[in-house]
Amino acid sequence: MIPQSVILTVLALLLCAIAVSLWLDARVRRMNRQMEAALPTPESHSLPSIRRLESGTRSRFLHRLANYRVGIVYAWHPAYVLLAGAVAASAIFYANLLFMYSTLYVSVAAAIAALLVVRGLFGWQQRRFADQLFQQLPDVVQLVTSTVRAGLPVNEAFRTIARDMPQPTAGQFAVVCSELSLGRSPEEAIEAVYLRTQVAEYAMFAVTLAVQLKSGGSLAETLQTLGETVRQRVALAARAKALAGEVIFSSRALSAAPFIVGALLYLISPQSVDLLFYDSTGNKLLAYAIGSVLLGHFVIRWIISKETAL
Repeated sequence: MIPQSVILTVLALLLCAIAVSLWLDARVRRMNRQMEAALPTPESHSLPSIRRLESGTRSRFLHRLANYRVGIVYAWHPAYVLLAGAVAASAIFYANLLFMYSTLYVSVAAAIAALLVVRGLFGWQQRRFADQLFQQLPDVVQLVTSTVRAGLPVNEAFRTIARDMPQPTAGQFAVVCSELSLGRSPEEAIEAVYLRTQVAEYAMFAVTLAVQLKSGGSLAETLQTLGETVRQRVALAARAKALAGEVIFSSRALSAAPFIVGALLYLISPQSVDLLFYDSTGNKLLAYAIGSVLLGHFVIRWIISKETAL
């Protein structure tokens, strides 16, 4: 039987390796983007390299496994997220000191718990980041419309957004201004924002800029129509979240109720709850109860997110 200290050490080393890999990959990707924008390669040298494709495939697999996206500025450093995953895995091993399950089963459960915690924290930060961009987009479109009507170019509007808008929009448009200074077109720079953040409204913004800048016409009127559409979508999303607030509260109450009732029963009659901790059949029932409650909670959240998505 493998000692638990060895398993914990291996998990810690694995998480450290993932953290270093994510940091190095993000740095290499940023340098590659700058080099590609500054020094366009000839057609003969632009063919994909097999070695680069293999390393990129491995990086994409790790990113998808951890639900990590390179172009997003996370509120928590990725190392802290990985540390939270390690803490979750350690908590599983610590709880096994009471239940005494097989080391193999506990190792699998700890790995799954660490993966779920890492994916959940990255996903929560991504949703928060995208929601902030989505809420600030109507002001962005309005500022671009006002700048174009004043007779100034779109690039100047982007510089104003990077200077005056709050985060995270200012940070994204600072990247846009850097790409514009390297020779990239405005519509391609806005499309890159969509590719980094997956906010669909930025794709609409990029298409609008591409059509109007290449075919001509009144860009200000088109942007005004786009701004009104985006503002309506923001209001509709806020209304959907408000209507779903009661369901969200009910799901949280249902998820917390078994733990609260269990704690009250333990205070009233500890011997009736001890069977769940010190009996093998009680251990299985407790594990099934916790798993079913967590599964029901995530299913309810998934249904709510699908129903409230625009």
